[in-house]
Amino acid sequence: SKLLEAYLNADLPMSHLMKVSDLVTKTLMYKVVELCEDRLGKAPVNYAWLGIGSQGRGEQILLTDQDHALVFEDVPEDLLKSTQHYFVELANEVSRLFNTLGYVYCPADMMASNPDYCMSLSQWKLQFQKWIEQPSSEHMMMCSIFFDYTKIYGDESLSTQLNTYILHKVENNQRFFAYLGEDAVKTPPPLSFFRQFIIEEDGEHKDEFDLKARAIQPLVDAARVLILSKGLMHISNTIQRFEKMIELEPQNEDVFSGCIKSFHVLSKFRSVEGFRAQSSGRYLELSKLSKSDKIKLKQAFKPIRDVQVVLKNRFQLTYFL
Repeated sequence: SKLLEAYLNADLPMSHLMKVSDLVTKTLMYKVVELCEDRLGKAPVNYAWLGIGSQGRGEQILLTDQDHALVFEDVPEDLLKSTQHYFVELANEVSRLFNTLGYVYCPADMMASNPDYCMSLSQWKLQFQKWIEQPSSEHMMMCSIFFDYTKIYGDESLSTQLNTYILHKVENNQRFFAYLGEDAVKTPPPLSFFRQFIIEEDGEHKDEFDLKARAIQPLVDAARVLILSKGLMHISNTIQRFEKMIELEPQNEDVFSGCIKSFHVLSKFRSVEGFRAQSSGRYLELSKLSKSDKIKLKQAFKPIRDVQVVLKNRFQLTYFL
């Protein structure tokens, strides 16, 4: 983290910081999984350890909670229980070790140590089928987390097969994209009618600005639904998704390049706050921001509105109930 903080202070591009952080985290997790497998004994079948959420997108700069899943090869029914037991044990060891390294346990238990997220390929396919074919706000939330995954360790073909299956299920699935699109625009740009910041009204972070939920997440969600609608599953990074969208739709370059710039600005605000307060950097105390920083933040909100207009038109969300 000292290295990343030095890079941040040296004003290096956020994309560079993210790449360095992603490489460090993935290398660390690879070694931890490898070490735990050596301790536990060779895996009974091939498997893939998946980073999900911000780690799956390669956007984790600060130490955040763990988000991972595991997919293993299909086995005969009579071997399923014992096979899953091995991988849950493996994941428990990995999670425990990662926790000692500073990556706290996921409060929602979205980790491979949870049997719900440590399953065979066929079980994962059934799970994704349910989320896609029975869209609801809860299922869209699960899609938004589990559609952003990357293989960290193990058999690449398992994650590739999952990619292929998901793309097959969502292809030309207008109902699904209507729900996913609606989920992506549920958080409007974070300025009130009078151009004031929308802040938290109660709770632990009363009067603070939720940078992640109100500004960064809408861009992440927009990039996901756009790239998925193009039949692309292998690009999980938000900036790379928008870059690909510029390539595919040059007529919308202004909107998508604006989103990239905003994502950089917002990520930098979060990183600076995180290193300053030794926190996740999610919440900003607006009273501590300079006038120029407040202007910079407000300017970063415009592309959120622009890309949400694109989504509403493309997926006909104005008429979606």
